[in-house]
Amino acid sequence: MSVDVSRLTGSAELVGGLCLFLLLVYRQVKTGTRDAWRDAAESQTARADALEAQVKTLVDEVRALRNENEALRGEVRELRAENRELRDHIDRLIGGDA
Repeated sequence: MSVDVSRLTGSAELVGGLCLFLLLVYRQVKTGTRDAWRDAAESQTARADALEAQVKTLVDEVRALRNENEALRGEVRELRAENRELRDHIDRLIGGDA
């Protein structure tokens, strides 16, 4: 019976060591996976923040361009009106029907 107990003890030590090893490997994989997901999430958050800043900059630029465009349209209207007046004046000077 003492031989069976020592063999049983040896087997228990081997199985226990194997279980401990598997537990450590499992925890390492779990921790590595968690860290990888956390790194990926942080990377995506940083990328989203950068894109948000770029979008804000683009919106501000488009708004400024629209304002500038509106001002230029006003200037064009004024220049066209002035051009009509000048043509009418020239026509009157050269004896046109205006």
